[in-house]
Amino acid sequence: MFARMRQSLIKSSIRRFGAQPESQSMKAKLWGKDGEKVNGWEPYVYTSYILAGIILVVGVGFKPDTSIKTWANNEARARKALKQSGLVTEFKFGAHYNDIDKKFSFQVDEIDEMPESNYEQKFQRFNTSLHNRKL
Repeated sequence: MFARMRQSLIKSSIRRFGAQPESQSMKAKLWGKDGEKVNGWEPYVYTSYILAGIILVVGVGFKPDTSIKTWANNEARARKALKQSGLVTEFKFGAHYNDIDKKFSFQVDEIDEMPESNYEQKFQRFNTSLHNRKL
């Protein structure tokens, strides 16, 4: 009885210095197998990845510079230009001079009356032409 237990202990405690089994992911090729059929969804996914990457690069590349240093630099340039042109002699504290309204002089023309249109006549003609058509 003890001999059997001893023998089973010896068998179970023997170490086998073999390698671990190789995983299936290590056997896979990076871009698939040669001559493998392309799935129907793959071109759409790859195209959308490329387009999303282009949109991100363009979007980040053309984003506006909103740092405080850029704003202060533009404000100082606007004040300097206004002072040199003589439009403003004293600047108010807290007033922004780099606005579109200050840069450009827009004129608003008033509209007296709306021009008359013959919309009703055109609609009546169109409506009657639809009803007169033979289907």
